[in-house]
Amino acid sequence: MLTNLMTAIVLALAIAAVACTVSLAKISAPVRVWVARREGRAWEWIGQLIGCPYCVTHWLAIAATAIYRPRLVNLWLPLDLLVTAFAIVAIATVFVLAVRRTLQPVTVQLMNGAAR
Repeated sequence: MLTNLMTAIVLALAIAAVACTVSLAKISAPVRVWVARREGRAWEWIGQLIGCPYCVTHWLAIAATAIYRPRLVNLWLPLDLLVTAFAIVAIATVFVLAVRRTLQPVTVQLMNGAAR
């Protein structure tokens, strides 16, 4: 059980890093812009997907759970993997929110009331 928990945490860290890189980082901004300029419902869906780190974590967690198969509960394999995937999403989301918070510009209130 502890090995599966550690695997889930490591996967969540990796998923959070990829989700932030795809959805928030400047390095992937050209790809997001390129997708946004495309016509069609599929491109619109892809643009919304890669622009949302929370959405990216879901797809990556499902894929990672299918590949690595960590099980945080032991009842019925398909349900166990689904529960594990959503637990990984929850953990990854905490990391994404922490990264997102550190990337936001900080507004400093000066003594005269002006913001900088």
